[in-house]
Amino acid sequence: PQKGIEEKLPILCFHMSPRSSDEYLEVLPLLASSGEASIDENDEYSSINGRVVIAFDIPGYGASENPPRSCTVDEISDAILMAADSILLSSEEKRNNEEEDEKNCSRNYITVGSLLGNFFCVSLASRYPERIKAVILTNPWYNPDAITTDSLSFSESKVALEDTFTLKDDGSHLVDLHSKRSGWLDPELNLRVVASEIAYLTNRRVRYPMGINLPGANDYNFQTSMLKITENNAQRGENGDSITNFLYILGESCATLFDQYGLVGTKRFEEACNLLIPGDNDDDATTSNNNDNSIVVRVERLLGEKSTLNVVNQMPEEFAALCNKFLTDCGL
Repeated sequence: PQKGIEEKLPILCFHMSPRSSDEYLEVLPLLASSGEASIDENDEYSSINGRVVIAFDIPGYGASENPPRSCTVDEISDAILMAADSILLSSEEKRNNEEEDEKNCSRNYITVGSLLGNFFCVSLASRYPERIKAVILTNPWYNPDAITTDSLSFSESKVALEDTFTLKDDGSHLVDLHSKRSGWLDPELNLRVVASEIAYLTNRRVRYPMGINLPGANDYNFQTSMLKITENNAQRGENGDSITNFLYILGESCATLFDQYGLVGTKRFEEACNLLIPGDNDDDATTSNNNDNSIVVRVERLLGEKSTLNVVNQMPEEFAALCNKFLTDCGL
C-alpha cells in the first residue's frame, strides 16, 4: 500500500540569509504533495499521498523575534527541531484527543536548506543521525576557514555591534535594497525579497546595540560537520542502521554570481559535494558500504538564468521535482 500523509516523514525547511520562510512559499505545496497532488471533481486540492512540510522564520528573521542572547548554529537548529516536534505533537493530540509521552514526541525528519540554511541541516544531521534521514542542500557555499563558534563565548559577548546599514532621509536605502537583486529578480519577487531583508535589518538594529549576534558563514565549520556525518553513516551502515542520504542542488547562475564577487562559488559548490563523494562526482552518484546498506549521495544541477541564489523561488517546479524524485528513490 502507498504511504499516507501520516506515514511519510515530515520535511523541515531552513531559509537563507536575509530571507524568511517566504523562500519556500511556492515549493511548500509541491513538496507536501510529493508530486502526486490532484484536483478533485469539486476543484478542491487533494493530496492523499502527501506529507507535512514545515518552514519557520529563523530567530531574528522574518516574523520571528530576536533571541534574548547570541546563538550558535547548533542552538538555533535545536530550537527549530523542538518547535517542529511540538507542532506535530499538537496536531496528533487534536486528531487523537489523547496525551502522548514526552519520550515519544521526537520525530524523524528530512531537512532542506538553502545557503546559510544548509548549515542548520548539516548541524542536525551530524548530531542526530538517527533522526535525520535525508538532507537536501541548495547552493552549498561555505567558508573553509570558518571556525564553529562555541555557545559560551558567543553568548557571553555583550559588546555592542556596529551596524553598517544606514537609514537615509530620502529613502534611497530602500532603492539600494531593491537594486541589489534587480538584475535577476522580477519586480514582484524582488519586493518579497526586500521585505524579508527589511524585517531582518529591523531586527538587527534592535539586537546589535545589545551585543546580540546571529551566526553567519564565518561561525560554522561546514567541513568538520560533514566529516562527522561521513563517520556516522559508516558506523551506522556497519551496524545495519539507517543512514542519512544527501541531495545537492547546484544553481549554475548562483555559482557564476558568487564567482563574480570573488566567492569562488563554482569551486566551493563542487568541494562541498566532494566532502561526501571523493573525487569527480557525476550528476547521479551513489556510494555503498560493505553491508549493502546504500548511502545515496546525489548531485543535481539547475541551469539557466533563473538558477540563481533565489532558485527555490524562481524554479519551484524543477526544484521540487528533484527533491521528490530523490526522496522516492530513497524510499522516503
